[in-house]
Amino acid sequence: MMERVNKTVQRAFAGGILHGVMLAVAYAFTSPSTVLPAFISHLTGSSVAVGGMMSALALGSSLAGLPASSWVEASRRKKVFLYFAIWVRAGAFLTLAFLTARFAQQRPELVFSALIVFLGLFALAGGLGGVAYLPVIGKAIPAGLRGQFFGWRSLLAAVFAATAGVLSRPLWSRFPEGYIWGFSLAVVALVIGFVGFWLIPEAVDPPRRRTPAVRHLREALQLAREPRMRGFLTAYLATGFYYFALPFYVVAARKNGLPDAYIGYLVAAQALAEGLNLWIGRRMDRYGSHVGVRYVGWLALAIPLSALLGAGLAGAIITFVLVGVTLNGIENAYSAYLLSFAPKERAATSTALMSITNAPRALWPLIGGIVAARFGYDWVFAVTAAGLALALTFVYRLPPERR
Repeated sequence: MMERVNKTVQRAFAGGILHGVMLAVAYAFTSPSTVLPAFISHLTGSSVAVGGMMSALALGSSLAGLPASSWVEASRRKKVFLYFAIWVRAGAFLTLAFLTARFAQQRPELVFSALIVFLGLFALAGGLGGVAYLPVIGKAIPAGLRGQFFGWRSLLAAVFAATAGVLSRPLWSRFPEGYIWGFSLAVVALVIGFVGFWLIPEAVDPPRRRTPAVRHLREALQLAREPRMRGFLTAYLATGFYYFALPFYVVAARKNGLPDAYIGYLVAAQALAEGLNLWIGRRMDRYGSHVGVRYVGWLALAIPLSALLGAGLAGAIITFVLVGVTLNGIENAYSAYLLSFAPKERAATSTALMSITNAPRALWPLIGGIVAARFGYDWVFAVTAAGLALALTFVYRLPPERR
C-alpha cells in the first residue's frame, strides 16, 4: 500500500503511527477503564468516585474544543496546538506520580483530589489537541487511505499496548509503588509520541484572520444545524452512552473475585482487540466510513450484554476485547465520517462540535456510579444496553459517504 504513495505521505503515515502507538502505550499504563478505576478503589473504595473520575476526563475534553477552534483555523500551522497538549499531559502524570509517591499512604484523599484536577487538565489539553489533530491528518493523509491509517495505527498500537499491559501485570498488585512506575512510564511514552507527531509534514495554510468569538460561536451553531451535521452529532451523542458503564466493568469483575494481578490480562486483551480496527478501516476505505459507524454501534451494544452474561476471567476478557475494539473504533469511524463531509476550512470547528457532543459523557459515569451504589452493577449494564440499542436507530439514519 505504501509503495503507491509519495514519501511525504509515507512520512505522515510513519509519524502518525508512532504518535498513535506511544499514546496507546501511555493509555495502557493509565487506562481509565482498568488502571485508574483500580487506583481510585485503592484510594477511596467508592463507585461514585470512580464515576467522578470519568466525568472529569469527559468534561475537560469536551470544553476545550470550540473556544480553541477559531485559533486553530486562523493558525497557519495546526501542529503547535497538539505539541502543547502533549506536554501538558506529560506534566500532569509526572506530577501525579510524585504526589502518589509522597502522599498515597498517609493522605489518600489529597491524591484523589489531585487526580481529579490533573485528569481534568489532561482531558482539557486532549480536547485542545484533538481540535488540531484531525485537520492535520486531513491534510497529510489522502481520503482513500484514512481508514487504513486509523486501522494500522490501532493494530500496531494494540501490539505495543498489549505488551505494556502484560509486562505491567505485576505493578497493579503493588500499591502505591506499581502505580508510581505506571504513571512515570506513561510520561516516557508521551514524550516519544511527541517525536512521532513532529515527523508528520504539515502544509502551511494561507493567512487567515481569526473570527471573533461571538461570530465564531454563531457560525458554529449554524453549522451544527445543517441536516447532515445534525444527524452526525445526534448519532455520535447517542453512541456515547457507552460511557455510562465504562469504568465499572473492571470494578464489577474485582467485586466478583477477579484478582488485581489479572488486571494486566484485561489491559492486554483490550489493547490487542484494537487491532481489529484495521479490518474495520479497510471496510471503510472500500465501502465508505458510514459502514464503520454501523459496526462500532453494534460492538458498543455488545459490551454491556457481555458483562451481563459473562463470568470469571474468561467473561471479563471477552468484555474487554469488545471494549478494546469499541473505544478507538468509535473515534476512528466517526472521525473518518466527519472528514468525509465537513468543509476543509471548517475542519477544526467541525471537530470541536464533535468534541462538545462528548459533554454528556461527563455525566454518564457519575450517574452510573450512583446507580451502581444503589442497585448494583447489573442494573448499570442493563440500562447501558437499552440506551445503545436506541442509539443504533440514529446510526442507521446517517447517509452513506459520498465518493
